[in-house]
Amino acid sequence: MNYISRISPREAYAAYIMGSVLVDVRDQKEVEAKSVSVNNLITLPLSELDQRYGELPTNRPVVVMSGAGIKSRQAAQFLSEKGYTKVSTLDGGLLAWEEEGLPVR
Repeated sequence: MNYISRISPREAYAAYIMGSVLVDVRDQKEVEAKSVSVNNLITLPLSELDQRYGELPTNRPVVVMSGAGIKSRQAAQFLSEKGYTKVSTLDGGLLAWEEEGLPVR
């Protein structure tokens, strides 16, 4: 099993700037209500992950996020089991991202 790191919102934003893929695993309604404001955010609900994980690149680090960090840990574990080696979770999820003053829409 691969080690899944938990990274802070600022570390996640820096990782995104450096080319990591941000994946939001919340439901579509949750994402529409409020989300991080970054280009190329991948919305992939946890309920669809087992069918759609192949849409995620394997050659770039993946940062998984959810509302508070619970769904993202489940998703990151799943991706790790499917062979993704550079997976981390956004510690505290969207709530922590917003508290840090990072961009939301």
